[in-house]
Amino acid sequence: MKHFILSSLIFFTIQLPTIISSFLVVPLLLLTKWDGTTTIYGNYKYGRGTTHYKAPTNNVYWREVLFLCLRNPVSNFGKTFLSVKTAPWVWLHDTKILGNFYWKYGWKDEVKETPNIRTFVYRPWFHK
Repeated sequence: MKHFILSSLIFFTIQLPTIISSFLVVPLLLLTKWDGTTTIYGNYKYGRGTTHYKAPTNNVYWREVLFLCLRNPVSNFGKTFLSVKTAPWVWLHDTKILGNFYWKYGWKDEVKETPNIRTFVYRPWFHK
C-alpha cells in the first residue's frame, strides 16, 4: 500500500502537472520542425508518433497531438526526470483491481532503449 501511495504522490504532484502543460506546449512544438524525440514532451522511440500510427497524410497533426498528449504523454519526462537506476529498492506493481482491470505503478523493467534505467509508470489498464 505504501508503494501505491508514494507512486500516487509522484504522479499527482509531478507527472500530472507536466501532462497538463503538454496540452499547451505540444501543439505549438508540432507547428515547428521539431522531430518529437527531444524535450520532456517528446518520445525517444516514436518521435512525433507518425511511425507508430503509420498515419495517412490527412490529419497527421491531430494524430501527433493525440499520440503525444493522450496515448503516450510526456514519455521522455518519465525516461529522464522520473527514471531511476536499477536498484534493490525499486518497485513495480501490477495490481488486479476487479475482473480484468489492473493498476500498474512504480518503475518499469529495463528495456533495450534505456539499459540500467527504469522509467516511471502509473496507469490503469485492461487485461484481455
